[in-house]
Formats: sequence, C-alpha cells, structure tokens
Amino acid sequence: MSQKRFTGARIVLFGAGGVGKTAFAVRYITKRYIGDYDRDKEMIYTRRLPTPRDEILLEILDTGASPPIDVVEKHVKWGDGFVLMFSLADRSTLACLNEVKGIIEKAKGRDCPLTLVGNKSDLISAREIEEDELGQTAQKFDCPKFEISVAEGSQGVLEVMDEIICQIKRDFVKNLSSYNQNQVTDNKPRSKLYSMKKALKKRINKSHSDTF
Repeated sequence: MSQKRFTGARIVLFGAGGVGKTAFAVRYITKRYIGDYDRDKEMIYTRRLPTPRDEILLEILDTGASPPIDVVEKHVKWGDGFVLMFSLADRSTLACLNEVKGIIEKAKGRDCPLTLVGNKSDLISAREIEEDELGQTAQKFDCPKFEISVAEGSQGVLEVMDEIICQIKRDFVKNLSSYNQNQVTDNKPRSKLYSMKKALKKRINKSHSDTF
C-alpha cells in the first residue's frame, strides 16, 4: 500500500432498473432531480469534496439495470463501497439484491463498506415493503439502512453518501494500520538476521586474524 492519505473513493450504485440510481447520482452531484433516464446506460460521475487538508475525489458508478454476473464482479472489484438500492414500492427490487450482496461479500468480505437504501418513500399508497422487513434485510446484510425519496429532496441522498464515505474512510484507516503493523513485523526478523550475520562475519574475520 503506497497511498498514505485518504484522497478518494469509488462508490458503486447497484439496483434493479427504475429504482432511482441515476436520479440519486445526479441529485448528489447537481442537487437537481430529473426523473427520466436510460436504464441500461452505465455512467461514472465525479465530485470533489473539500477537506481541511486537501480534497477527496469521489467516483460514483451508476450501473445498468441488469448487468450480467461477470460485469457485476468487475464493478465490485473496482469499488471501495457499495449502495444497494431498491424501491419501497416494488418488493421484487429488494429480493434481487441478495445475489449482488453475495458477490460483494465473496469478493470483499462481510464487513466492507455498504448501505441498503429504500427509495420512493413518498409513494405511500403504493408501498410494498414495511419498515420491519427493511430492518430484517439490513440486519441480514449487516449494514445501515435508509428510507429516502430522491424525488422530494437531496437530504436523504446526502445522508446516504456521508455514511458510505465514512465507512470507506474507516476501512482505509484500518487497512493502513494493518499494513503498517505487518511492515514492522516483517522488518524485525530481517533486522535480527542481519545482526546475526554481521556478528558471525566479525567472529570469522577475527579467527582468521588470530590464525595469521
């Protein structure tokens, strides 16, 4: 690990077509809402966030409606954190996230940065997924959950992104700490071995000197 500071993050939006992934990304980048998008088109959005020391470059991958497994695996390998999005008004969109979660867990481990997001909370009369079911799924996925309406405003979107960025930062710090610890551990045997070789060489040289 050559990178010593947190300078950027790659976030992948997964979800069925029509759940609001593109609207979510555009709302976060521009604070505007546009409801009609090409569901099959993939796009990477970027945003720079200022920090006290520098700035963070965010790359947000808006995935297509139904990418094949090999494409999902490629996206998982690319990403640092993942937003699993579904529609609160369509139960099938929640069920299809199980496979994606399995791929993420296999590639990145169970504790990788992840959030579960139920969109379209404004469609009250059409709602199919209640809060307790959402809570059970979040517990199974072992991640925070959110109910938002991208159509109604940007507050929920900002909260989701703040959470996933915070998780990615924690993951970066944990990995950096583990890397530094391994470096210290790896260096100790080499240092001891070097000292032993040096001492042995000195004794051999001394022995040769005494002989002559």
